Amino acid sequence: FPEIVKAGGFDAVVGNPPYVRQETLGQEFKEYVGARYETFSGTADLYVYFIEKSHSLLRPGGYFGMICSNKFMRANYGQNLRQYLATQTSLRRIVDFGELPVFQNAATFPAIVLTENKKTKKQRFSYAPVKRLDFLSLEDEARKAGMELDDRSLSGSNWTLARGEEVAIIEKMKAVGTPLGEYVENKIFYGIKTGLNKAFVIDKETRARLIKEDAKSKELIKPFAVGDDVRKYRIDFRERYLILVPKGQTNMNKKGDAWGWFKKTFPAVADHLLPFKEAAQKRDDQGDYWWELRACDYYKEFERPKIIYPDIAKESRMTFDSGGLYLGNTAYFIPSDDLYLLGLINSKLIFAYFKRTAAVLGDADKGGRLRWFRQDVIQLPIRRIDFADRRDKARHGRVVELAGRMLDLNGKLASARTAHDKTVLQRQIAATDGEIDRLVYELYGLTAEEIAIVEGN
Repeated sequence: FPEIVKAGGFDAVVGNPPYVRQETLGQEFKEYVGARYETFSGTADLYVYFIEKSHSLLRPGGYFGMICSNKFMRANYGQNLRQYLATQTSLRRIVDFGELPVFQNAATFPAIVLTENKKTKKQRFSYAPVKRLDFLSLEDEARKAGMELDDRSLSGSNWTLARGEEVAIIEKMKAVGTPLGEYVENKIFYGIKTGLNKAFVIDKETRARLIKEDAKSKELIKPFAVGDDVRKYRIDFRERYLILVPKGQTNMNKKGDAWGWFKKTFPAVADHLLPFKEAAQKRDDQGDYWWELRACDYYKEFERPKIIYPDIAKESRMTFDSGGLYLGNTAYFIPSDDLYLLGLINSKLIFAYFKRTAAVLGDADKGGRLRWFRQDVIQLPIRRIDFADRRDKARHGRVVELAGRMLDLNGKLASARTAHDKTVLQRQIAATDGEIDRLVYELYGLTAEEIAIVEGN
């Protein structure tokens, strides 16, 4: 369309760009877009470039509208696109469908993005998180669900698509907090991916049998939990165990035949694993030999005291482990015994922050499942303590004490037998949790009005 391009571009570009994952794009294509698109990211899916290309084809003041994945609004790969839209266009409306099945048989997490192709000194746009599809008019539904947002929602590397009063609280928390990643020196680790759980994850009966057959088996068998076992201030340990043969262990010890050394040294474990040989050999997640797990620089960190949490949860579900528990790849952990940090990140205020800044499956205010990705968790604003300040030091000590009490009470609740005992413990847990929340509000300097917003009142 040379005559249209010569005249300045199209009046409007609308559509539904291809949903193509970045893993299939190939190195040649990535080098091409890397040299030509300011929205480029090595892990960005194809639709990102369609959005930028669309704007380059528009005349000044022309309109853009596409239904595409909503993941760019929070994913790391979307940072350049977020910056582009916030600074090079005038946002008009975002209609976010979350995980609703707009396209049948495709989990695309769609959103409609509408912009005007002109820069603006002050963004003002409607954000409509639509929660249902059984409406008669999308326009009416988006109007009812919509909230008017401005520049405050677009500041920083992440967007905070929330009402102005909530954004103000989030900015206040950022001002007095240190990002969690910095607070823990970036020591947040991912659980273990075996590539074949049916071989390497065993129950207590199998563990007992292997140790009975050969006592040395115990050296390789570790207590194991997955994300679903991790609850707020407790672990529902289900007597699962991990057979851990780290990458390199065989080469470090063998003399000659590797399998021969392993079978001679750990005969019971070798006999258990042998029927899984063919499947284990096909794994990407293996060490130097099929009976070893993948390389991991931090196996020893699992043995130390740590704060652990699941990768998907509807609430803050942080707990503490000092028993050398190993974790699957549906959990993360922070190697730390800081109970102040545990109390803080389990608080209502930190959760209120997270549910407005993290990826969510569904409605975060109605039981939607939050994705506790490392990239979002490391941004949590942690209030450092000034130990020279008597009041600050006292609050710190009290949070530590109360977090310890929460661990104790939840442990007792898990073993309580009678309904009466459970009721009493649940009341004590609720009261203790509420006291931690009050202390956290004080630490971040929230007003009564701001507390009411967090509490949903």
